[in-house]
Amino acid sequence: MLAETLTRELGEAVVIENKSGAGGRIAMEHVARSQPDGYTLLLTSPTLTITPAINSNLRFDPLTDFAPIAKVSEVPNVFVVNPQKFGQMDFNALRKQITSDPGKFSYGSGGAGSSNHLAFEKFKALTNTDILHVPYQGASQAVTAAVGGQIDMVINGLPNSVPLIKGKQLKAMFVLTPERQPLLPDVPSAVEVGLPEMVITTWYGVLAPKGTPKAIVDKVAGAIERGLSAPKVRQKLADNGIDFAYSGPEAFSAFIKADYADWKKVVTEAAINIQN
Repeated sequence: MLAETLTRELGEAVVIENKSGAGGRIAMEHVARSQPDGYTLLLTSPTLTITPAINSNLRFDPLTDFAPIAKVSEVPNVFVVNPQKFGQMDFNALRKQITSDPGKFSYGSGGAGSSNHLAFEKFKALTNTDILHVPYQGASQAVTAAVGGQIDMVINGLPNSVPLIKGKQLKAMFVLTPERQPLLPDVPSAVEVGLPEMVITTWYGVLAPKGTPKAIVDKVAGAIERGLSAPKVRQKLADNGIDFAYSGPEAFSAFIKADYADWKKVVTEAAINIQN
């Protein structure tokens, strides 16, 4: 939707080039080293702020080698469990179970240092629980393992989880948002279960290489704001469980710094260090 929006608003064909691998570092480094002419942009997520928090051995600085353009959206997360193991429990019962049996249960993530890994480590710290971390190559594999019962629980994005929850392949314990979500109206929020600190969304934002002229940054930011704020586009986002959450270059820059500080605190308290 973003590529279509920018193509329409800027009158230039926007091509999506997926550069996967190394927890997003390959894509980030590619853009960081590209010409600052506005023709190579990065669409990223909390990977941008988590990477420098867990790894100081990088060939670029995610916090200084980009020109922030705009935060475009947020995707709510949901705490889900295997229904065969916990189908009769609400969150309070689950919490009592995992507290009384330290080390017995496991959770999956999209890999060491991924956003759902750190989110779960934050959950463990807040609830003083001991749950085994099982990293996978991607979040979708972790979710599949939770469905199959190889692991017990996972934190995952709402859009990809809703079909599995409604199909009773996963059971939702709470959404990591201040309020209940329209796609899962019967599932309590993080605030309702007594964990307001677990309000954690997966954000997405657009950045350019450092040194991109302000006029170009402002032009792209304006195109994003105009295009994604159109009622039909916002409705399409909402239908897929995505919240339009625009902020411009300066606000997005401040947000990045604050998000890094939050994740750095989680990483330090959980003693996570990844050098690769």
